Amino acid sequence: MSLRPLAIVLLLGVLAGCGFQLRGDARLPDAMAETFLAVPDRNSSFARELTLRLRAGGVDVLHEPRDGSAILRIHAERLRSEPLTISGQARVREFVLVFDLDFELLDGRGEPLIARETLRLTREYSFDEQAILAATREEEFLRAELRQAMASRLMRRLEAIPAP
Repeated sequence: MSLRPLAIVLLLGVLAGCGFQLRGDARLPDAMAETFLAVPDRNSSFARELTLRLRAGGVDVLHEPRDGSAILRIHAERLRSEPLTISGQARVREFVLVFDLDFELLDGRGEPLIARETLRLTREYSFDEQAILAATREEEFLRAELRQAMASRLMRRLEAIPAP
C-alpha cells in the first residue's frame, strides 16, 4: 500500500479533529434563530449585505422585534476617506478608506451576547489627478468591497460567540 493515501487520510482526520471546516454557511448561535436587525438605515448597502448573509446563515431576520428574539443593533457604520500621503506640491497621492462598525448583540432577554464593540477595516488606494474618473471608480469598488468584507468579519465575530 502506498503511503500517499494513508497520509491523506491522516491529514483529514487531524483537520476534522481540530474543528477545521471550509468556509461556507455561517454557524451562528441558536440564540440568533430569530434576530431583529436594528440599523440606522435599513436600505444602506451594508444593511442589505448583512441581511443576506444572516439569512444564508439560517437566521430569520425580523423587521420588528418579538418577545424572545435576539437583537443585532448596529449603532453606527462609518465609511470615510482620509488622505494618506501628500506630494511635495501639497497634492494627495494616496487615500485610505476607513470603515468603522459599532454594534452589539442582545439575546432574547436583552442580555448582551456581545457587548458594544467596534470593528475597523481599512483599504489604501492611489490617486492620480490625470485619471480622476479611474480613481473615482476604484474608490467606489473599494467601498463596495469594504462593505462585503465588513459583513464577513461581523459574521465571523458572531460565529465566535461561545455556546451557553
